[in-house]
Amino acid sequence: MAKPVLMPQVGQDLTEGLLVEWYVKVGDPVKKGDIVALVESEKASFEVEAFDEGTVLELLYDTGEMATVLEPLLMLGSEGETVTKPAAAEPKSETTAQATAAPVPSAGDAAGAAPSGRASSPLARRLAQQGGLDIGQIKGTGPKGAVIKRDVEAAAASAAGRGDTTAPAAPAPTASAAASPVIAAPAQLPPRSMEDREEPFNRMRQVIADRLLLSKQTIPHFYLRAEIDVTDLLIRRQAHIDQGGQKVSVNDVIVHSVALTLLEYPRLNAHVAADRVVLKGQVNVGVAVSVENGLMVPVIENTPFKSVVEISDAVRNHAAAARRGLTKSTTAGTFSISNLGMYGVEVLPIINPPEAGILGVGPIVKSVREHRGGIQIHDIMSVALSADHRAVDGAYGAQFLRSLSETVSTYNMFSDQASVAAE
Repeated sequence: MAKPVLMPQVGQDLTEGLLVEWYVKVGDPVKKGDIVALVESEKASFEVEAFDEGTVLELLYDTGEMATVLEPLLMLGSEGETVTKPAAAEPKSETTAQATAAPVPSAGDAAGAAPSGRASSPLARRLAQQGGLDIGQIKGTGPKGAVIKRDVEAAAASAAGRGDTTAPAAPAPTASAAASPVIAAPAQLPPRSMEDREEPFNRMRQVIADRLLLSKQTIPHFYLRAEIDVTDLLIRRQAHIDQGGQKVSVNDVIVHSVALTLLEYPRLNAHVAADRVVLKGQVNVGVAVSVENGLMVPVIENTPFKSVVEISDAVRNHAAAARRGLTKSTTAGTFSISNLGMYGVEVLPIINPPEAGILGVGPIVKSVREHRGGIQIHDIMSVALSADHRAVDGAYGAQFLRSLSETVSTYNMFSDQASVAAE
């Protein structure tokens, strides 16, 4: 039976995107995880992944057309199979067709046109406006000559190399003015309205609002901060990479270390109800991922018993899927991690109900520390635990952070820490 590959919803306010390129054609075999198309929306350029396998039976859009989210882009099935048109592809009813006398837009019109009449993607137009570029003067390399993201980026790089701007040339100075110092004109900011603008919550934003409001209104949060010395960890990590090991991030180590530590502190690996605490038998760590206009928390199942390399692969795969508006995890989380250290800020995160705790990870900074009667510069990472006081008390949370600090500081990527957890 034929199966569709849908246009993903990357961000809850996305309704359509320009189909820039097909990576497959009718008759090609497709496996799960294969990239089949490149799409540009107003805010991003992203690839479309197949979550089924089969032979390409039909491409439902031409390059240069605007594809609607959550509707089929192409059909997969057995070789030689006949495609039954999905409902979304059927022609509109006669009543609907007669309801408007406006002409049906062409593919180039649907994609949006530059002042020169050349089609352009929404993302290209936004980038051109931000960069002060005249999109009508940019040569398009997209479908049917459409201007797409790479064209605007190339034009911006070329203009920067020449020192070009879109502002009109100033008149040539007179002889007397030539001796005067030249004062550069202030940069022209794009016009903006001074009126207030109301933005109703989209679906994802509403879910986030409801859950976190519930968390702050019903969960008695308490917060504990700690600093973890990661000097030796960074040295061991670099040695691991230099010897041909897979490049794993400090965040991957934190995820694994938290999971290992939770085995010793089951009251933080728990779900909390009104009159009970459910200590979860499996440790499933969720990692907060920022997506367009929202937040998702994909979960790594049975986290302590994976190697740091497996965790690194899982985090990347889950994060990539989340940013495409998809999720690869169906397991309920038992504890979460929110890492904003890459922005140079510390965080006191809000607990994700019904979990009993969440760890906020801050930046790594150079700090002076006493060492054997002298002073040294160490790499120090800040962390903060938000915990549900119904499930745990301050001393229990403090002990968890102390154990976590020891686990991270002594973490050895050359050993199989997952096997240690299994013992």
